Amino acid sequence: MHRLIFCAMLSVLLLMSSARAQDVLKLSGFEAPNLTPVAESILSQAYGEIGIRIQTVITSPRRALLDAASGKTDGELVRIRTIEADHRSLLRVDVPIILARTFAYTNKPQLRGKSFKQLRHLRVGHVAGARFAAELAEGFAEVWTADAPEQLFEMLQRDRIDLVIAGEGTGRRIIRDRKLVGVFPLRPSLQEVAFYHYLHEKHADLVPRIEAVLKRMLAVPVGEETDGVGETTPEKDGHVLHKTGLS
Repeated sequence: MHRLIFCAMLSVLLLMSSARAQDVLKLSGFEAPNLTPVAESILSQAYGEIGIRIQTVITSPRRALLDAASGKTDGELVRIRTIEADHRSLLRVDVPIILARTFAYTNKPQLRGKSFKQLRHLRVGHVAGARFAAELAEGFAEVWTADAPEQLFEMLQRDRIDLVIAGEGTGRRIIRDRKLVGVFPLRPSLQEVAFYHYLHEKHADLVPRIEAVLKRMLAVPVGEETDGVGETTPEKDGHVLHKTGLS
């Protein structure tokens, strides 16, 4: 009799433990100062409304994606919308949670009102490895890259380049923190990229639930930037500054 009671109690405890485990989602993520913390904040609040906590498992961008697609984690914290073409096991929560805008920053007022194509005779700089920015910089007379955006804005101040291609959040932060006077973004933005949350197919039932919460929370996507996070390639020579396309 005592053995039956013990087994029954053990079964109840195991069921309770399993239920609690389902209340925590482990999501793949990677180091991206202007992307990951924002996504974590938004999704923590959204999942909290349906009684679920999230934990972010930080690793490399490639490993994060593979872990999410294989089901090792419960999904991907945030990615661009094209990943489902290669990873059918990942289901997109169809509400953009971050909208990344890229601008050309300058300190030359005479460039206001000109189209980006009209500026190709100028010197431009962008963060090394940022694929989006590299594509935008194609065709300029001089193209400089640096490991950090702060270096580029310093070059701009020293009149070594005329334009810096950078994300909105990065440009705003550097102008504010370094108290740069006369530096401003040329409008309109050069590019806008939407980032989405993904769940593994084993959590298909959660997709419409969290989608409904996010739609209510985010009538307008959060405006942040990524500096090409997830779209970078490593530098081969390790130099801080690299110049290409001299004419």
